[in-house]
Amino acid sequence: MAAEFELGDYILVQDGRTFEVFHRTLSESRRYHVAFLGVDVKPRGDEFRVRLGARVGDDQIVGGVRLSMDQEQFARFREFMALAIAARDRTGTP
Repeated sequence: MAAEFELGDYILVQDGRTFEVFHRTLSESRRYHVAFLGVDVKPRGDEFRVRLGARVGDDQIVGGVRLSMDQEQFARFREFMALAIAARDRTGTP
């Protein structure tokens, strides 16, 4: 079953091992296999700056989107991302 996280004009969808980012005004989505997904989070005052995209090496993310979240939104985002992490770490499943 797919899980969704909605933030402003974005909807993030995690379905099995596929992670997809939709934007309200774009006809195309950005799609990643969870094994290639990178997430970078930086606190900034009372907000969190999140970057999602394709991970290259251990410390670089290319493409993707940048999101700003307050503490409540970030708490929900962490719960949502736990599903993608679990899918990435799952072994023995197609």
